[in-house]
Amino acid sequence: MRRHVLFGVSAALLLILIYLGIITLAQDWSHALQQTADLWYWVLALAGGFGIQAGLFSFIRNGMRLRRATAAGSVAVSGGVSAGSMAACCAHHLSDVLPLLGLSGMAIFLVRYQLLFIIIGVLSNIIGIIIMLETIQRHNLSDNLLRWGWNMNRVKKGAIVTSALIALAMFIATS
Repeated sequence: MRRHVLFGVSAALLLILIYLGIITLAQDWSHALQQTADLWYWVLALAGGFGIQAGLFSFIRNGMRLRRATAAGSVAVSGGVSAGSMAACCAHHLSDVLPLLGLSGMAIFLVRYQLLFIIIGVLSNIIGIIIMLETIQRHNLSDNLLRWGWNMNRVKKGAIVTSALIALAMFIATS
């Protein structure tokens, strides 16, 4: 178990370093620090969610290897959700480069909807974590999860609907 936690923490730290690297390349180090200070709670939420998914992925992969089973579909979907949340997290940083490419309208759009992209990233992380927990439950990889008594498939469906409503409300609020 300790190995999976270490894997998750390492993934979260790596995501923060990538985040800082992108901002530093697009602007400079002081801007990267200022942006991180302004959005620290969102950065931590995104990195934490990604780290939890990475740790759960490591746990699932190990459990499936021990059982010689496959859950490639579930893990691939969750990995796709995680990649999508990373893209949503960093999409607004394209606004630093787009004016140089003559796409200033796109840059304005990304800056205007920055918070929406970040919230979609956090919601995607939550859904990804639930998908991972559903995979663990479906393949009986954890007795602790079985004791919860929750049907993770229902939790996933509820989270998807709730996330869509939150994203829609945020879009309407920012428009």
